Amino acid sequence: MPQEEQLRVEIPDLSEFPAPADKARILLETAAEVEHALLVQYLYAAFSLKSSQEVSDPAQQSALRDWPEVLLLIARQEMGHLMTAQNLLLAIRLRPNLEREDFPPRKDLYPFKLHLEPLSQRSLAKYVAAEAPQDPAGIDDIIALATESAGTIHRVGVIYGLLGVVFSTEQSVTAGGSGSDPWDMVLRRLAAAAHQQSAASSWHLGDDAIDPQTLAFQGNTDNWSGGGVTIHRIGDRAAALEAIRDVAEQGEGPTDSGKASHFDRYQRMYRGGDGIPPFPPPGAWNPTHAMPTDPRPDAIVEPRTKRWAQLADLRYGLLLGFIEHHLLTSDAEDRAHLASWAINEMFTLRSLAGKLATLPQDNGVAALPFTLPAPLHLPPTEPERWQLQRERTTAAIGHVRQMQAADPADADEPILSGLLDSDTANLALMHGGPPPAPTTSFARDVLPLFRPVDIQHMNDQELDLTDFDAVRSRATLISNRLKGQGGRRMPPPPDTPLTAAQIERFDTWIAEGFPP
Repeated sequence: MPQEEQLRVEIPDLSEFPAPADKARILLETAAEVEHALLVQYLYAAFSLKSSQEVSDPAQQSALRDWPEVLLLIARQEMGHLMTAQNLLLAIRLRPNLEREDFPPRKDLYPFKLHLEPLSQRSLAKYVAAEAPQDPAGIDDIIALATESAGTIHRVGVIYGLLGVVFSTEQSVTAGGSGSDPWDMVLRRLAAAAHQQSAASSWHLGDDAIDPQTLAFQGNTDNWSGGGVTIHRIGDRAAALEAIRDVAEQGEGPTDSGKASHFDRYQRMYRGGDGIPPFPPPGAWNPTHAMPTDPRPDAIVEPRTKRWAQLADLRYGLLLGFIEHHLLTSDAEDRAHLASWAINEMFTLRSLAGKLATLPQDNGVAALPFTLPAPLHLPPTEPERWQLQRERTTAAIGHVRQMQAADPADADEPILSGLLDSDTANLALMHGGPPPAPTTSFARDVLPLFRPVDIQHMNDQELDLTDFDAVRSRATLISNRLKGQGGRRMPPPPDTPLTAAQIERFDTWIAEGFPP
């Protein structure tokens, strides 16, 4: 055995997981959570960057065009990794896992604590360190900055290397033959360390571990082509090993494929290289917006900003629900719809990130909160899952209508009107019958709000408050005028204004879709 293969390799202690299937489960669940956590952190970092139009220096403009491309490319690949991890879970008969950091976290498996933060030299150092191969040369200063910021950094590559060991036989690890000598060496080193921790029989899955019938539920690149991701499907041991190696290769690059890995890209972004400008150290120019770290909608004071942040969380919840549902059903038509809706939500979140970056929060601007929905995981049966999807979509529609009614600036906002159209179309395709019955009606709840003096006053302004279609078409305007916004209060002084409860009833009628 070559001398370099005898180097000491430290691995997390998995002795509490005695069987190979137990080790596969904890490693795959952790891999899925790490991929999800890295995905949202990389997206948050990308969305924190200013646009090139916000600076005048040509070099800075170039940097602000290049850096988001790097971050968003890696984020798309992380989405493929996340879906591949889900497929590996399904392949060994486990449920999908869309957690981000399970509690309590396994501190020797997670790379570092999740923080949504604007991109900085410190956060970029953490990304370099987490994606680094073992014993990387020439990055001691980056590792030092990363550990100063986050403490010990655990490499993501160790998870996939150990998965490579678990999904291999003992004989195949020894023999190699993957087509990449560096990858074969990684597996041999990790297997040697693993076998010192516990018997080899506790580390390698048997031939019956992978269930090919789960292919009907697994994600595939065809369904998700609009997201620009590569997803591996797992029907046997060879496919599992190919998927694990490809994810490891895209992350830390422990093979001789010549492809640029996440580690390579982040290192170039940190130092500069291959046409990518170096990221500025503290005290140099600031390329990011003044976004919060770990934002929470409930901490936002400005009402309009809070409504947009809450909308972003509703969309994030829909996205995760669509992904999990796609992986829990084998119906081809439903799977196509769910994947398409999930891809659309990815683009929606990007649009909402741009919108939030224009809205005030504290002394800066707002950002995507990425709050996990409750419940996170879908119910056990198809009817229950579709009911939850309908409830979430209906809630999103109601929130958008309330946003349109609450502020004149949002009454004709294209993002909101587009979401109303798409959500209404999606709702019609969801199983489970008609949407929940409304609690208000025009005849019973809205028309009695208007007194004869109100009706006469608005008739003079060519608006018939007794006409359902007229009130529906001008509902946002009426809601604003009832609140004294966007013009003279309705009804005008000295007449008594509607009470807060009456105005809320009118807004509920709007949110429920103007029931007659």
